Amino acid sequence: MLRVARFVWLLFVPVAIMGQQPSEMKTLLREDTRISGFGSINAGIVPFAGHTIGTIGGDGALVLNNFFLGGYGSRNIEFQSVYSDDEYYTDKKLGLSQGGLYTGMSFWSKKLLQIAVAGQIGWGHLSLRDSPTKEILTRDRVNILTPIFQVKLNLTSYIQLCGGLSYQFLFGVDYPNLEDKDFRGLCGSVSVRFGWF
Repeated sequence: MLRVARFVWLLFVPVAIMGQQPSEMKTLLREDTRISGFGSINAGIVPFAGHTIGTIGGDGALVLNNFFLGGYGSRNIEFQSVYSDDEYYTDKKLGLSQGGLYTGMSFWSKKLLQIAVAGQIGWGHLSLRDSPTKEILTRDRVNILTPIFQVKLNLTSYIQLCGGLSYQFLFGVDYPNLEDKDFRGLCGSVSVRFGWF
């Protein structure tokens, strides 16, 4: 019984000593960290098989002070004809859908006009569709990297209008007479963002 009492006493002595030491709790986020979030509806133009197409999509993110991290998704508004001499593309149209991670940093967050630098790291697929029947015939998996520069205008305390300029890098194209470079180039976008700013 005496041995058990000594063992219990030895367990509680370090706890009691640690409890007497004055210290502040360490946390990953400071007490003054501002946590918020947003969601956006986006429209844009992107390079696509030698010409430019329109896209529609959305994104959302968790915001910690001026840093944000979330996700995005987009697709072209219409499937497009491929202008190629290859008969493979006769009566067929091509489309691109993508989604992935969206992250970046905003500057001058309390100003009427703000800027942000961001990036999208995504994956998706090019889809070839039969033009008369609209049936999807094949899918080709691709990866996309897009650095973005944005200008944002506060319309209200919870609505922003955003304009963006970016460059799309696309990797993994495996269709006849098409290469990665046919889907790379400058992009433009406009979005309406809802959140707590």
